[in-house]
Amino acid sequence: MNYYQWLVISLTWISFYGHAHTSEQDLTDIEFDELMKIEVTSVSKKNEKLSEAAAAIYVVTEEEIRRTGATSIPEALFLVPGVDAAKIDSNKWAVSIRGFNGRFSNKLLVMVDGRSIYTPTSSGVYWESLNYLMSDIKRIEVIRGPGATLWGTNAVNGVINIITKEATGKEGGALSLTMGTESQGVGASQGAEINENTKFRAYVNGRKLEESKDLSGHDQGNEGQYLQTGLRFDLELDDDQWLTLQGDIYKHDLRQQFSLSNFEDPYIAEIQSGDVDLIGGNIGARWGMKTSIDSELNIRTSYDVYEHNDLQFKETRNTLNIEIEHQFTPFKNHQLIWGGGYRWSQSDIESSAYFSTSSSVENLDIWNLFIQDTMELPEQNLSLTFGTKIEGNTNSSTEIQPNIRLSWLPSDRVTLWGAISRAVRIPSQVESDSTINIQVLQPSQFDPTATPGLLQIVGNNGFQSEELNAYELGFRWLPTSTLSFDVATFYNVYNDLLSYDIGDAEIKNVNGSTFYVIPINLDNNLEGYSYGTEWLATWQVTRQSRLRFSYSFIDIKLKDKAENSFSSEVISLVADRSIEHQASFWGSFDLSDSVELDLRLYYASERKWDSSGGDYSISDGFDSDLRIGWQATKALNFSIIGRNLLHAEKQQFITESSSTDSLIERSIAINALYHW
Repeated sequence: MNYYQWLVISLTWISFYGHAHTSEQDLTDIEFDELMKIEVTSVSKKNEKLSEAAAAIYVVTEEEIRRTGATSIPEALFLVPGVDAAKIDSNKWAVSIRGFNGRFSNKLLVMVDGRSIYTPTSSGVYWESLNYLMSDIKRIEVIRGPGATLWGTNAVNGVINIITKEATGKEGGALSLTMGTESQGVGASQGAEINENTKFRAYVNGRKLEESKDLSGHDQGNEGQYLQTGLRFDLELDDDQWLTLQGDIYKHDLRQQFSLSNFEDPYIAEIQSGDVDLIGGNIGARWGMKTSIDSELNIRTSYDVYEHNDLQFKETRNTLNIEIEHQFTPFKNHQLIWGGGYRWSQSDIESSAYFSTSSSVENLDIWNLFIQDTMELPEQNLSLTFGTKIEGNTNSSTEIQPNIRLSWLPSDRVTLWGAISRAVRIPSQVESDSTINIQVLQPSQFDPTATPGLLQIVGNNGFQSEELNAYELGFRWLPTSTLSFDVATFYNVYNDLLSYDIGDAEIKNVNGSTFYVIPINLDNNLEGYSYGTEWLATWQVTRQSRLRFSYSFIDIKLKDKAENSFSSEVISLVADRSIEHQASFWGSFDLSDSVELDLRLYYASERKWDSSGGDYSISDGFDSDLRIGWQATKALNFSIIGRNLLHAEKQQFITESSSTDSLIERSIAINALYHW
């Protein structure tokens, strides 16, 4: 049974219960100053007003997702202040917060409904594996800055928590269809009420992406087909207990173009296109109970499995996660949350000519205990939060990750806040136990009378956690009911960052041939600091028009404590490829009761990388997106969406992996959304 047959069957099953239904109220019906009162949970694991949170947080609302016309999660993150979201090629993204961007941004924790989706293999996220139906996402909470005290590993420079909608029990759903020059897709969701206390929602989403072009303008053969489906049940066990059960499965058939070394004479690297198979799923449960009027107990567990197969390696990973947390009020004006968790993750990697590990099967165990207290001082309009997390893992020593946060509300329209935090990023499997053959050197380039050379990245089983000490200040100001400002500044101090060093060369047999192997050893010798600021201004000009301007700046300064010939290249990889200046303007206009216009203009400064293989750069410049929406009926909406309109094609990111660089083309799409 092929891809489209699966999709038709899934859509038919979901639509079985469908009947006419009007769309739900969205945030356009809420007064502007009420938006600042939206409750968020990712900062302190409890409900709190966005305006009072002692962190640099932005909420991508359901309405913003709709009005951007985003068909993927990275597209929805594109204009969040301080977020660097760049498209690598037709099916891959690089997303980071406050610098350090890459194919796998290892200092960013990404979650779906509080469930971590990072892979310990590389300490990053396979963004291409996420194919959630965008209309089923309730909001995306984006924290710029550390969140390790509550969320733990990888919550170094930021946290992204993708929160899906609860099952409402309304016997209605939605069907979306997208046809475009670069992508096509169809998706549907359906909700229903099984009984008075049990509600469910199901969804299915399929997409097809067209191939991108290489830097010479030739087709790369890296198109993709995506299919994902899932279920969610929300149960009210009694007045004080609730249970959520949910799960997803996916099968994505992608193509990728790689630049791969040739281990046979004449040893010239070859450009190859091959399949990338992504298969996986997850199942999870969240149970909560109010034990008293001011006490709540929550238990969350999940099991994830995925299989990633491409030209370089094949990996299967299973992950079990269990978390327990308890919130209560031990004393007046104190809110205490404490808990712990355990994560077991097992990888099974099939080695290839390009990538290998010392053991095909590896287990990673992570345990943690945390406690955090929020003390309210109502007479002074102050809120003080302090806590810490103790976390141990298989690959490094036990880490302590404390934080202290203070917010002051001198009036109901002004919030001043500050924070001091420590966070760590634990070693990945690639860093602690891997060998990567990255480049073969021809004898004429190395020594005509000798054997060919081979550059080989070698993992270090003594690799330590990377450390961050962060200092943040910010304020939010609502001078009128139609105008708001949100400013955050930060100073980050990094220690024990990843570094490269050349080891002693020796003759070895690799993949059946003899090479003069030059090892590039991994270590923790980079250190330094970064500083920057993020600004957001939002103006509700009229009830029919809203303007938003954002700007972010970052400067990263690093040095190698054991300077060597690779130091400048590694520093440039981290610091220079990060965008120093970003700015965006977004205007949303309701031209009539049924016609909407969204115009986005954005600027990014130069992105470059000075490497031994050549100096690469992407020039600074502007680009623009446009969406025109038409509400044909209460149930039917059409949109025309244009992306990257100022350039026929432009490179957005310089990849550090073996996949080849790509040009991202201008695209036009038509989307239809029908509610019943």
